[in-house]
Amino acid sequence: MNNTPSASYKGFDLYPLVYKVQPAQSWPRVKPDRSFTASVVICREGYRPGGERTKVFRLETEEWENIGTARRGAVKFGEDIINGLIAGESVTAL
Repeated sequence: MNNTPSASYKGFDLYPLVYKVQPAQSWPRVKPDRSFTASVVICREGYRPGGERTKVFRLETEEWENIGTARRGAVKFGEDIINGLIAGESVTAL
């Protein structure tokens, strides 16, 4: 992972992680579009990702057509977690 955060927000560093999803194959074979899912690593500003002040949050419901929109979606999701807008997710322990 790159140690330079993609974004800093309200005292936290955000690192988007993007995963390529292999769409289900069907017959007749059609070339399926690429799709991507994402997670965001959130850590206290100035701390290295992967330490005790880090947590990974996975977006379970979203899929994007390209890497850029997946990265932007992950950063927005991280901001929403920090703002307390995502039920069941919190950064208070970081």
